[in-house]
Amino acid sequence: MAKTEWQPTNEPGRYDAARVANLKLIHQAIERLRLPPVRFRKLNAICNALEMQIEDGGDAPAVNNRLLEALQLIVIHQVGQQRAAAMLQAIDDFAQAEEARWEQIQTGTLPPLKMEPDEELDELMQTGYELISANQTTTGCDHWLAAWEQVKKLATPTMRRVQAFDDAYPGLLQSVFNWSQDLEMELHNAGFSNPTYFKRRIRYVREYLAQFPDDDADRHISFRRAEGEALWELGQTAESETIYQKLVTTFPDRAWGYIGWSDQYYMWRDSPADYKRAEEILRQALTRPTLDDRRSVQERLEGLFERRKKARQEAKSAVRQPEKKQKRKFRSSRKKRRKK
Repeated sequence: MAKTEWQPTNEPGRYDAARVANLKLIHQAIERLRLPPVRFRKLNAICNALEMQIEDGGDAPAVNNRLLEALQLIVIHQVGQQRAAAMLQAIDDFAQAEEARWEQIQTGTLPPLKMEPDEELDELMQTGYELISANQTTTGCDHWLAAWEQVKKLATPTMRRVQAFDDAYPGLLQSVFNWSQDLEMELHNAGFSNPTYFKRRIRYVREYLAQFPDDDADRHISFRRAEGEALWELGQTAESETIYQKLVTTFPDRAWGYIGWSDQYYMWRDSPADYKRAEEILRQALTRPTLDDRRSVQERLEGLFERRKKARQEAKSAVRQPEKKQKRKFRSSRKKRRKK
């Protein structure tokens, strides 16, 4: 049987910072030639093409060698053999490193890529999104909580806003500003499968606001509401009341603090249907002359009146109807929070 010729994989992998760093020596040699812009681009374009091949794998040595040969020929054409000596040496050094690497790949001795902390953060965030898209919410949240631990390690005391973190790590595929909100929301969803995730949601939002205390009011309101919701879901209503009261005291003219608090009393299937208390909270908001979203509060109040009216009508109808004997059934566990 004829021996099968070895073929490299064409599947990309992770970004290989060390390999790209080796190529940077060729980039630097091109810059030191100080060529006019048009001539510079002729060399740099080939070097960039090579970088695109190697940066995340899936490349082939035959293609890379052709690009290296093209670089050798064009630099000699542009500046001559003598002036090109430094760049030709950089090309040879890179080619030798690549040859040794391909030998390691063929023999299975290439060590795994060492991930930098920000690369590990990126991978954890991406994997979490994939898992959650596949309806594996709790497992996805586990990856995201591990990602949050990486954020805490990478963040410095001077990063008092999440935007400062994103500015420090611009190469991340995901914005931590956006992802951090997604984590808060998915911990809520995971909590309906396992209440432990409600506890983890509480811990996460507290850690987040301690790490990024100068984030804007919208983020503070959103995350404090999340804390109050999670406490309520765990049956810790007194603690939840304290959080909501502090929230509307801190941001007295922000409507959604009041709305989130009021919702707990009537909006959800397991709410106590305390319409009176819900109305009191919404009316408290409307006493503020400079309330930022008065219309949303008024719409919520109108919806509350409609729901209370419907509940009273259903209660009267139930009194009139004779009770029917039915077999006892168990309710299936609720997956998502729904309005009544």
